[in-house]
Amino acid sequence: MRKNIKKEEGFTLIELILFMGIFSILILALFQLLTSVFDVQLEAQSTASVAQDGRYILNRFTYDVKNSTSIVTPSTSGITSQSLVMSDGTTTYTYSLSNGNLMLTNSTLGTTDQLNSVNTKVSNISFLRLSDTSSQNINTVTATFTLDSTTIRRNGTNTEVFKATAGIRK
Repeated sequence: MRKNIKKEEGFTLIELILFMGIFSILILALFQLLTSVFDVQLEAQSTASVAQDGRYILNRFTYDVKNSTSIVTPSTSGITSQSLVMSDGTTTYTYSLSNGNLMLTNSTLGTTDQLNSVNTKVSNISFLRLSDTSSQNINTVTATFTLDSTTIRRNGTNTEVFKATAGIRK
């Protein structure tokens, strides 16, 4: 007499535990890889926004000072001010800080433009009028400011100090 032995199909408990362990390790490795990619992306975005805004502000400051005919504030050499007022003869340009944003006011157009992007905040701004011993007419200014990234990243904010000196063309 022959007995019919029914072959059972499926997975054993050991096979299921092994599969779950290997699958869990794979998911954990992929999760760590994904978080690393996001961290690098935030780091790059933070660094790029600070560098780009810093270059733009310094270039704009240098351009405006070189094309102006007089510096009104700071008024004398050795004086530091948190705002810069200069004129090209017809228009007065004013650099000032407002709620972490560097603002440029044009008196002729009646406009006020924000020079930094929404990804950065400006702080510790100062404009120093430099002295020139050979001339009574001192037309050189140094701008110093700190840019902080608003992008939240694991290592904190990205902060960089910028400084430039520009003088009026004669």
